[in-house]
Amino acid sequence: MNFRSLALLSLVCCAGTSAQAAEQYFDYKDWTVLIETVDTGEDLRITCSMWTGGDGDPTVGFSISNGDALPPGVFPGVQLTERAIRGYATVLQNDEKVNFVFDDGDSAQATVFAGFDEDGFAFAKTNFPFENNQIVLQAMQRNGQIDIVGPGGLVYTASLNGFTASYRKVAEQCGFPVDGVIG
Repeated sequence: MNFRSLALLSLVCCAGTSAQAAEQYFDYKDWTVLIETVDTGEDLRITCSMWTGGDGDPTVGFSISNGDALPPGVFPGVQLTERAIRGYATVLQNDEKVNFVFDDGDSAQATVFAGFDEDGFAFAKTNFPFENNQIVLQAMQRNGQIDIVGPGGLVYTASLNGFTASYRKVAEQCGFPVDGVIG
């Protein structure tokens, strides 16, 4: 078999087994929503992500799939995600506690998981106890901003302008009700 035949065979095989994917972005004030649809050939998987921040700052948001347990039974967990450039550490360190402090005075505490990604870049992500996910989402819906405070002081201030519209879009696209977060 010559090189051209082998290359054509490889292309046909890959095309026949690869999933078809589509992405849609939506902006709602300070928030971005990404809807990724992948047809695996066996089912249609939709992943819905929403976040604020980025461009060198941490991000605050979550990602959920139509194959996950969904609201109203299980609510997505909001995370602050911090990434560092190669050779630098993140501000937040593993097992630290951070507080998400909302304008109305409510707060919720999360734990940091920090490490290195597959490319060797440092990252840190916060996780709330599972039972606090809905409460955090409700606080985000009714407030204008969050101050995220770590052991060394203020880590990031996240705008919540556009959160409600973004949450509605994610719920619509991934197929779950907004009840329990948005009244």
